[in-house]
Amino acid sequence: MSPADAPVRLVAAQPLTSASFLPYGDLVAPGTLASTTINAGSAQRFDDLTSLDLTDQGGSACLAIFRTSGAAPAGPVPLHLFERHQLGSQTFVPLGAGRCLCVVAGGEHAPDESAIRAFVVEPGQGITLRRGVWHHPLITLGAADVLVIERRAAQVDCDLHQLSGRIMVVPGSIKKGSNDETR
Repeated sequence: MSPADAPVRLVAAQPLTSASFLPYGDLVAPGTLASTTINAGSAQRFDDLTSLDLTDQGGSACLAIFRTSGAAPAGPVPLHLFERHQLGSQTFVPLGAGRCLCVVAGGEHAPDESAIRAFVVEPGQGITLRRGVWHHPLITLGAADVLVIERRAAQVDCDLHQLSGRIMVVPGSIKKGSNDETR
């Protein structure tokens, strides 16, 4: 059977919570954390929202904005490629009303295609991927600016893996009790 004839596996994106995302990293959102009143009472400060892991083998923090363009996908989003960073974490925070999909999988030498999970990162949320977590490159749900904190060093730290199956993420209509289905 050629890859084009293989059945498509749909992965339903689920809401992002601290508990559901824990195997892959941290949810970055104030939630129920304790805060400190600052700026003469005009703001609340929430500390220690995530743990950054960026300094291995001479790495340093790099703060960037990734800008995407285009409309939100009208249907399922095809997945083709996963990547991982063995030497540092990555943090993604959509700015403004931006939304994105975080698509992750476990696996030691390659992503486990049977265990792909997808999460909708809503405005006011962000995520930190732990080092070594397989993930799809950034997918935004419409044009967006996304604040990214990642490791910068002379050595490139990015393993790439082409997916072998036909897998698509359904960003809308989240099904309760199921993360995927086969058609």
